[in-house]
Amino acid sequence: MAKLAINGGPKTVTLDDKEATRWPIIGEEEIQAIIEAIKNGRFTSYETIREFESDFAKYHGVRYALAHNNGTSALHAAYFAAGVGPGDEVIIPSYQWHTAITPILACHAIPVFCEIDPKTLTADPEDIKRKITPRTKAICVVHMWGVPADMDPIIEIARDHNLVVIEDVSHAHGNLYKGRKLGTIGDIGCFSLQMGKSMVAGEGGVLITNNYEYYSRAVLLGHYERIPELTKDEYRRYHICNFGFKYRMHPLAAVIARIQLKHLDERNAIRRENMEYLTKGLMEIDGIEPQYIPPYATMGSWYGYRVKYYHEKLGVSKKKFIEALRAEGVRASEERYKLAHLQPMFQDKEKPIRSLLDCPNFRLRLYKKGDLPITEEVVSRLISLPVFHNKGCKELIDQYIEAFRKVVSNIDELK
Repeated sequence: MAKLAINGGPKTVTLDDKEATRWPIIGEEEIQAIIEAIKNGRFTSYETIREFESDFAKYHGVRYALAHNNGTSALHAAYFAAGVGPGDEVIIPSYQWHTAITPILACHAIPVFCEIDPKTLTADPEDIKRKITPRTKAICVVHMWGVPADMDPIIEIARDHNLVVIEDVSHAHGNLYKGRKLGTIGDIGCFSLQMGKSMVAGEGGVLITNNYEYYSRAVLLGHYERIPELTKDEYRRYHICNFGFKYRMHPLAAVIARIQLKHLDERNAIRRENMEYLTKGLMEIDGIEPQYIPPYATMGSWYGYRVKYYHEKLGVSKKKFIEALRAEGVRASEERYKLAHLQPMFQDKEKPIRSLLDCPNFRLRLYKKGDLPITEEVVSRLISLPVFHNKGCKELIDQYIEAFRKVVSNIDELK
């Protein structure tokens, strides 16, 4: 192997990765649809939203899809629909984007953090079971970076304890668990359509369910214009004065999302081929462990890709290893998701925002470093790599693999 680039040697990655990793893809079809919607006035019409909802529900084989202005509001609606209220507990992993957690607080409920499975980086069913109390109302499962959680044992636990299962599918559009689309296995599925996701609307979210009661309550929270359509008088009477959240999707976002949905499977197929090729190439390199793809999973949607690094095997810090990879031309970086249980909201007793939240039936659980040892240890090892979204990048992926092999083979240069 040549000298490492960080020490003056030649770079391994010589190909430009901008096109291979370019996302989102907004093509002429989306542009023309937007222009047409503006010309004919449909950019102010709820009908465009309903058309998208119909397509999204059909794609997932569910009865109801309710479009939202973002994934966070879809999750808020899901917790509200599940009946999560003051003093209730929702079990959820600490390792995820914080806006899956903060809507629990909006319901004046209490997030209870569980460990992740070290391989899938998703909620550990056994720790979920340990965290259940008489106050537990729901479980939120996040399919992290697109990898499906092991849903069968989670569903079994939920049924044994009469709990609602909410799937956060924001990283995993169109991915399958044992042949079933994610978002359809639990009671409610929630999706983000933010610009970095595998299906975009610019900004947007969707809630799906087969349960009309959950759908009705989600409407009640954030879609006051639809309340008169609900079948129950006890809900319809709140048409004029209600919760007042305006969570509906923008019609132009629905126009974009509808076309993106049409191309989701074909784009997932390209990502699947690329990311499985990368995984296979990294598998035999010492000191690292590529993203685990469970045998029950059919991947395609990837919001990110994570490699575990074992510094004790190579004798070099993760920071130094990443520096060497970056010098070789690899777009590697530290994990950007911060563990929620180690953030001030769940640690500091005297913060002003905490005093605003606390009330007789509501006391946030406080955490400290070491409370989730498996999660903390696993996440400390993670290195972030880009997702290869587009065709024709096998040669580039080969260079990425070779860069890892080069740094590991010349690791003594870094010591």
